[in-house]
Amino acid sequence: MARIWTQYNKLKAAFGPASPPATYGLVLSGGGARAAYQAGVLQYIADHLDPAPVDIITGVSAGSINAAQLANDPGTFKEAVGHLIRGWSELESHDVYHASTSFKVVMSMLRRSSDQDQELLPRAGLVDTSPLNAYMKKVLRTPDGVIHGIGDNIRSGKLKACAFVTTDYSTAQTVSWVQGAAMEGGERPNRISRNTTLTVDHIMASTSLPFLFPAIPINNHWYGDGGIRQAEPLSPAVHLGATKILAISTRYSRTMEEAARPLANGYPPAAQIFGVLLSAVFLDRLDQDAMTLERTNKFIAELAPWKRMGMRHIDLHVMRPSRDLGKLSSEYEHDLEGVLRLIARGLGSKDTESPDWLSMILFDSGYTSKLIEIGYQDAKNQHEKLARFIQT
Repeated sequence: MARIWTQYNKLKAAFGPASPPATYGLVLSGGGARAAYQAGVLQYIADHLDPAPVDIITGVSAGSINAAQLANDPGTFKEAVGHLIRGWSELESHDVYHASTSFKVVMSMLRRSSDQDQELLPRAGLVDTSPLNAYMKKVLRTPDGVIHGIGDNIRSGKLKACAFVTTDYSTAQTVSWVQGAAMEGGERPNRISRNTTLTVDHIMASTSLPFLFPAIPINNHWYGDGGIRQAEPLSPAVHLGATKILAISTRYSRTMEEAARPLANGYPPAAQIFGVLLSAVFLDRLDQDAMTLERTNKFIAELAPWKRMGMRHIDLHVMRPSRDLGKLSSEYEHDLEGVLRLIARGLGSKDTESPDWLSMILFDSGYTSKLIEIGYQDAKNQHEKLARFIQT
């Protein structure tokens, strides 16, 4: 039977109808300031390859910032990436958040501790992210908050769909906000989608790191970072119809030797434990989902078409940093200000080699410019693989 099926596939390839054109999806994962790495990868692709049009763009957490700018831009892919690079190269922490001084935070906590009816920590996050709201409205050219370019690109046929992923704190569901094509078969009790007109509020919600950044109200519910419960980061692009997906992760894949080496001596500082938790929530799941997709592709290949129950093969290429971006962030810790510097010291960030949590909030042009360089070089090192994937 296997031999007959192999011969059938060969005959179909030789004489059967031509395959429909691929639907390209770009999946941009989270990681806070690490998302600058994605811009570097895309810059190399725009400069040195001839990429097929991107039909579907999905972003979660800071990946939504990149997704929004690419999906909104009226120009070519190269022009859109150029704007993205300039944004990251100039971005500073004061463009993202305003952090109160350590003194103000401590005094506020003391006042709250004397009132039994008040919570010790401010409920609406430790920092004010209104600067990021204003910055996104400026770069997306939308005073009213509606990301008009996404609708324009969908109507012109340049783009099929764009999605930002959030977490509904009220229901604990992962919610994908989609403009354009509807998701097919992606609904689960803990994973839903909503077709809408995308706005800056959706970006703000998707990027809202728990406890640090405030939740965002949308339709009478409060939303935060989409990476919190997103078990399958590739799912939005898959259910929007992508048949080829380029996913750009911000997680460094350690070797067996590196993974076995402790990153802190003695009892681990809170920064180390916090970093492990954040990595598990925001960084690790893309790799796990990629492994699942590859297994599914192998399973589908063994099935006759009439037995596949709607499942389809999906080509996937995942780009990952060649360097530990968490380790790199420790060189820039001195650039933190206000309460975030107090937190870094209090958590013992200097006592761990890889303060992953720090890398997520370090919106410093020195750090992000370095990440762009690493992303560019990583893509250059994978030129042949990327060329085969993108141009076929």
